[in-house]
Amino acid sequence: MILYFSRTGNTKLAAENLAILMKEKIHNIEQGTPPEISGQETLILAAPLYFWILPGFVMSYLSQNPDLSRKELHVVMTCGGALGAGASLIKRQLNQIGFERIFVYPLIMTTNYIPLHRVQSPDIAAKAIQSALARLPEIAENIRQKRSAAVSPLLEPGLPVAQVIYDSARRTKHFYATSRCIGCGLCERDCPLGAIQLKKGSPEWIKPQCTLCLRCLHRCPTGAVEYGRSTIGKERYRPEKFLSKNLQVGLSHEKD
Repeated sequence: MILYFSRTGNTKLAAENLAILMKEKIHNIEQGTPPEISGQETLILAAPLYFWILPGFVMSYLSQNPDLSRKELHVVMTCGGALGAGASLIKRQLNQIGFERIFVYPLIMTTNYIPLHRVQSPDIAAKAIQSALARLPEIAENIRQKRSAAVSPLLEPGLPVAQVIYDSARRTKHFYATSRCIGCGLCERDCPLGAIQLKKGSPEWIKPQCTLCLRCLHRCPTGAVEYGRSTIGKERYRPEKFLSKNLQVGLSHEKD
């Protein structure tokens, strides 16, 4: 069974292709409690890396489904660059909610965290994603053989620091909608935490924190959603515009 969380489609694309390779069932965690998992099934989690750790939405989901922690967990982390200390910090995160047997596998794709970076050009991004998908057979074999990325107990104390950085970044006070907003309500419907509410035809962020998936920012049809001043004038990440049709397995957010 592959459980996944995907903000703009990259992780979903990887999860769906991995499911085909490994002949596994697949479940989007935004759809609620997973189907029953037999004792013989391999449990795989696919999720994006946020500040070297798992997203808050994913951690909440795992905490709310404690039966999952009884199983060995294989974590495929999609990221825009190196995993860094991520394997050690993620292992520590999962230890804290009851998981004991944890294996982590990085899958470098393309960056879409535009508060710090710019999205890559369509050609470069497409090549990065194709390269990542080409690595999935290797990752599938690593899962079967339990060959995890290296972890170090020396790095695990860094988890509180990473958590503080992440928690600061995901404060919703950073988000706002400009006059380009047409009041379509897509951001409200798409937010996995229900942190957005349309008021008088314009979105307001009604919770102090979100999971920082940036789906509201990237999927806004008019580019009206901004994150402070750091995203002004930057291209949004829309993979359906540059990926070939045969790679676009489930990229439409409306089908998540």
